[in-house]
Amino acid sequence: MISLKGHRIVDLTWELVARVTRMDQTIEEGQRDVYNMPWIVEESYNEKDGTIEHLVACNVGTVAEWPVGGVSGHMGSHIQLGTRHNDNWTGLPEGMKGIWEVPLQTYYGEACVCKFDHLKAEPILPEHLSNVQEGDIVIMGSSHTREDSPWIDGETAYWLAEEKKIKMLCPSVPGIGWETRAQDPEPDNCPTHRAMTGNNIPITYPLVNTESLTKDRCFFMSFPLNVGRMEGTWIRAIAIEEE
Repeated sequence: MISLKGHRIVDLTWELVARVTRMDQTIEEGQRDVYNMPWIVEESYNEKDGTIEHLVACNVGTVAEWPVGGVSGHMGSHIQLGTRHNDNWTGLPEGMKGIWEVPLQTYYGEACVCKFDHLKAEPILPEHLSNVQEGDIVIMGSSHTREDSPWIDGETAYWLAEEKKIKMLCPSVPGIGWETRAQDPEPDNCPTHRAMTGNNIPITYPLVNTESLTKDRCFFMSFPLNVGRMEGTWIRAIAIEEE
């Protein structure tokens, strides 16, 4: 029997609170994620058993700033890989996979915890990542916000992916600027996306609460939904560390 005695579980997942349209058409406002993404549901009655259920993203006609009936696997903390996400970009390698195509063990394992409170508005370089071991899941966080956040330099992203062969990249937001040059023309745009997805390394973000981790290593888990052909899905990310 597996026991977690002597360990603690740390929730690293951003909380969203649904915006609910009740059956009487009253609306309870929700709470958006760190990227200002909403979670929209409409209350419905299941005639088969008399229960009340919520239909996701079916808030017809009440949310002008979000597509009616639209929902994305990128709302809140989520996980993504390249297939059907950024495989339309030029310059990416053959053999990229979707999140439904890689083994389940891809999504859990030993992780190093990298905190960058000492870096303010400057790039994260390989010399700042001396605790990263080959094959690690890499959790990154800092106490900084927005323009003060340190960011992953493009060369650092490729170093993590191709030299350290990390298993997963897990940045907290705010705290880490994990992508740069998003508006640059292809193939020079979004080097972190390219480095990770081009090497079939999942990106799990945005994380939160990384400052509560007390060790520089932990066991990390973030499972995507078991839905084929979906390029990104929501997750519950947790870290397990020794007390």
